[in-house]
Amino acid sequence: MLNQSAIRIRGLSRRAVTAALAVVLAGLAGPALAQTQTLTINTDRSGAGQKAAMTKIAADFEAKNPGVKVTINFSDVESYKTSIRNFLVTTPPDIAFWFTGARMRAFTKRNLFEDLTSFFAEQKLDEPMKPFLAAVSDGDKRFMLPTNFTTWGFYYNKDLFEKAGLTPPKTWDELMAAAGKLKASGVIPFTIGTRDLWANDLWFDYLNLRENGLDFHMALMDGKESYTDPRIKKVFDLWAEPIKKGYFLENASSYGWQEAIPLLSQGRAAMYLLGPYVRTSLPAELHERIGFFKFPEVKPGVPNYEELSVNGVAIPSGAKNKALAKQFLAFFAQPQNIADFAKAGAVLPGRTDVTLDDPFSMSQIEHAKSAKGSSQFYDRDTDPEMAQIGMRGFQEFLANPERVDTILQRLEAARARIFK
Repeated sequence: MLNQSAIRIRGLSRRAVTAALAVVLAGLAGPALAQTQTLTINTDRSGAGQKAAMTKIAADFEAKNPGVKVTINFSDVESYKTSIRNFLVTTPPDIAFWFTGARMRAFTKRNLFEDLTSFFAEQKLDEPMKPFLAAVSDGDKRFMLPTNFTTWGFYYNKDLFEKAGLTPPKTWDELMAAAGKLKASGVIPFTIGTRDLWANDLWFDYLNLRENGLDFHMALMDGKESYTDPRIKKVFDLWAEPIKKGYFLENASSYGWQEAIPLLSQGRAAMYLLGPYVRTSLPAELHERIGFFKFPEVKPGVPNYEELSVNGVAIPSGAKNKALAKQFLAFFAQPQNIADFAKAGAVLPGRTDVTLDDPFSMSQIEHAKSAKGSSQFYDRDTDPEMAQIGMRGFQEFLANPERVDTILQRLEAARARIFK
């Protein structure tokens, strides 16, 4: 005997029956299939460690959110620098990794990144990410989530310091006195490799921060102050002292930044103003022989401003799944996830309330927390074209300090043109 449903179907056409069955099957499949969402992430963090960490975080997020599929597009850094300028406009992903500071603001000025200010408030991230907020802000709005950061300072050979009876200097005068004593004993005080132009930026940045303060430094980075200002000339006068006294590695421009590190570990040079790459470029058994101290005070009374280079992640304004993207960022920002991601890349996590099993890393987090304010790095803080011109000028100055006036006039002409 046929039931009433079967009787009704008998009178329908084959097409109508097929359509009816499709509706029934869709209902039987349940809500999961209907709610399946794909979260697309574009990233330049393609090193083996961070790639594996990112893949695991995505898998954990999928497990906690049934019906969500995370697709990660990995790219090398140099290719990404070009592609992001295109995909943010043409095919924006839901999440995009990028640099912070001036590099970020180049996109926020074009309204290409979503405002995350309310997200920070909802997730209570302002306090644990306090040292990095300036880097991810444009005006009073947050546009990126800090993922990791790098500290900078002097790495030194402990054996050479002990042999010379030296302790880490706390003032510029003490640093110069230590350098003089080391040079007299046949040791290169400062190793450096400026074939990679960026490695020389730290000397300018720190001297300007320690002599003139953060506000002036950032105004210069924004093109609002002049390179021929007497305050900048003072910075170069300070910098000229160790150069003219022969405290730097000779022919520094023939060395890449990494090629200058062995001189430190071999005991041929005593100090290197750089980042933690000094340690990661050396075998683990040598780490205990390398110490760290922050750039010393130059002018009494100027607060302790530091260089903290911050990387981050944003939600493009054209993203299709903004709510899901924020949900992922909240998951990513959890202390353990962000710590695992940073550790995989041999960098520090973008929040200061994490506990790490490495004493050196914990000391660097304290170093960041103690700063009264921070800039990032010359080539991150200023216009990219200005950065290239400035870095070439710094390289020339290290080799020929007597050309300072010509160099500063060239930088000022570039500033006036670029920031007009």
